[in-house]
Amino acid sequence: MRILQITAALEQGGVERGTVEMAAFIVSQRGQSFVASQGGRMVKELEEGGTRHFLLPLASRNPLTILYSAWQLRKIIRREKIDLLHARSRAPAWAAYFAGKMTGVKMVTTFHGTHRIQNSVKKWYNSVMVRGVRVIAISQFIKNHILQNYIANEDVIDVAPRGFNPTLFDPGLISAGQRQALKQQLGLAAGIAVVSLPGRLTRWKGQILFLEALAQIKDLEWQALLIGGGGTKTAYIKELKMRVEKLGIADRVLFVGSQEDIVPYYAISDLVVSASTEPEAFGRVAVEAQAMAKPIIASAHGGSLETVKDGETGWLFNNGDSADLADKLRIALSGDIDLTRVGISGRQWVAENYTIDKMCQGEWNAYLKVPGFNNS
Repeated sequence: MRILQITAALEQGGVERGTVEMAAFIVSQRGQSFVASQGGRMVKELEEGGTRHFLLPLASRNPLTILYSAWQLRKIIRREKIDLLHARSRAPAWAAYFAGKMTGVKMVTTFHGTHRIQNSVKKWYNSVMVRGVRVIAISQFIKNHILQNYIANEDVIDVAPRGFNPTLFDPGLISAGQRQALKQQLGLAAGIAVVSLPGRLTRWKGQILFLEALAQIKDLEWQALLIGGGGTKTAYIKELKMRVEKLGIADRVLFVGSQEDIVPYYAISDLVVSASTEPEAFGRVAVEAQAMAKPIIASAHGGSLETVKDGETGWLFNNGDSADLADKLRIALSGDIDLTRVGISGRQWVAENYTIDKMCQGEWNAYLKVPGFNNS
């Protein structure tokens, strides 16, 4: 089987990571794996895993560029005798859709997000993600979103939740000495709980909400990490730093920037927070935290409603409610809760339900449902 995944770029992010993970799975199933994208730092990993990469301007939303990419994909499909197309985001999906029409090769899509529906034109643009013969939803939440906004035939939708890599997200891989060294490097005080919020510094990820909640529990001992970069959003970063000063918690909050290897930062955390004010389509932070045996506190909407067992592997708080988040933080940090036990429950829960093997097998099963396509 010769499968071509089409995505915008391979720089960083959940969509990109899923592309690379699925490429490796295709190879493991003795298929031939191809990826077309605008490139990025993950290309090396992709190619080292046995996938061939084609460089095309697939991140562009310019209609003429999309048509150019479609024409180039048509050539690749015919030359490489591609059996199936798998598109992962909108502009690349349009290029794949047109290329599929020109060659007769079927397309499946993975619906990775809610894709804001601002008007009828935007909805039409988004609709390419349901034009595949199979549509893969990354959570039950996304499946429901598709059914409510695009198509009524749920028979073509397959749910394949995202997953973590057990060979990377393993608390046993980070020694006590490594944890201590990182804490010293960051200037963290010994014996005081570390509360972390991973996620790029963008407003909807809820950093302000998190800071406002922390300000309500100043009577407790804690120190907090904001893990993530802001890119070009310097105004927002400045706003966050002004906010911690205004709230009187600047000496307890540390901005550590973007981290290519986030595992050690999970390892030194006692508690992890996902405070996204817009629903996460799946929410890798919640699953990764639990994989590292760390209790998670997450907004009660989107994918977190599926991945967090409230009161067992962590806690859910009312979306946008800093007082409720503060209450959940207080419960976790009060000393009355055995956070180690909660973390162990979380580790077991995600290991049974949310691994990359299960994710890739779910997408593979969707491939096998495509009419005329099989693994013989």
